[in-house]
Amino acid sequence: MKQVGSLVEKMLKNCGLWQGYQQHLLVENWEQIMGPALSEVTRAEKLDHGIIWVSVKDSVWSYHLSLMKTQLIDKLNRYTGNKMVRDIFFVIDEPDQKES
Repeated sequence: MKQVGSLVEKMLKNCGLWQGYQQHLLVENWEQIMGPALSEVTRAEKLDHGIIWVSVKDSVWSYHLSLMKTQLIDKLNRYTGNKMVRDIFFVIDEPDQKES
């Protein structure tokens, strides 16, 4: 099975799609990477030009996570095995407002 994964990785690299695939995995596997506590109050939105956009529950969490930014970036880069993430941009997750 490891050989199949290695073959897929090689094919994606040859086609120039490996980095995009890794970016997708970071967003898709956010809960697994960050764990249940953080993924309960955060959601990865996208990774663009080395900046990952993360929705957070409220401003308190945004502040708290901004203090942990370096550790979070290191954790994300360890997951991919390279320095794909340079920065994190936290956005307050506004609940959908229903029309009255």
